[in-house]
Amino acid sequence: MRSFTEAQPELGVTELSHHVGLHKSTVSRILTTLQKEGFVSQNPATGKYRLGVGLISLAGVALGRVDVRGAAYPYLDALVEQTQESADVSILDGGACVNVLHKPSPRPVHYAMWIGRRRPLYCTASGKVLLAGLPAEEQARLLPRQLIRHTPATITSPARLAEELAAVVAQGYALTLEEYEEGHSAIAAPIHNHEGCIVGALAISGPAFRLAQETLREFAAPLRATAGLISGEMGYSGPAYHAGEGGRA
Repeated sequence: MRSFTEAQPELGVTELSHHVGLHKSTVSRILTTLQKEGFVSQNPATGKYRLGVGLISLAGVALGRVDVRGAAYPYLDALVEQTQESADVSILDGGACVNVLHKPSPRPVHYAMWIGRRRPLYCTASGKVLLAGLPAEEQARLLPRQLIRHTPATITSPARLAEELAAVVAQGYALTLEEYEEGHSAIAAPIHNHEGCIVGALAISGPAFRLAQETLREFAAPLRATAGLISGEMGYSGPAYHAGEGGRA
């Protein structure tokens, strides 16, 4: 299922066979079963397969177990109203941050995000927040050996990234200025649970032409205040970060 990506939303049997290292006949049988369950569908025009709507029901069950999503839901409307930009909540899943909640900006031009979208940790505001709360050895385990350059602004130096994460801890929020996608900038702050662990990231994002660095920094106060309210819903009452404690405060 993970063979299907944003870059390759449709794949044929031969392509999937190469991806998973199984014979085409085996892949074909698996696809037939998945298609019966609605987890994949076949494009009649190309004969290729794509993810099916049956996954939505499973996603709903999984999202219902993400406590941070429920805690954040009541607060996103006010944040979007105040900033007039999109707001979303992401959680850590392996080596990626995954969006679990999104409220779009009321403006005609805004950033499009969808539930379940996976993005890199090192070049997104939410990802940096989630990384910054982890011990150095855990950061190294989650990061790819080579930091891929997605845009001219992407940080690809491990040393530079380490400095960036230290700054995130010091200031209590992370910024990205067109680091993952050209034309998109964001600011994110941590969400903590009752134990002080960072369990999510709250972000404000939008088009770069509207969100210069100065504008994003102006959003830091309402963003952190909202993240604090969400953390309070989860039983947290401490500071945003505490250096050296790997996500605890």
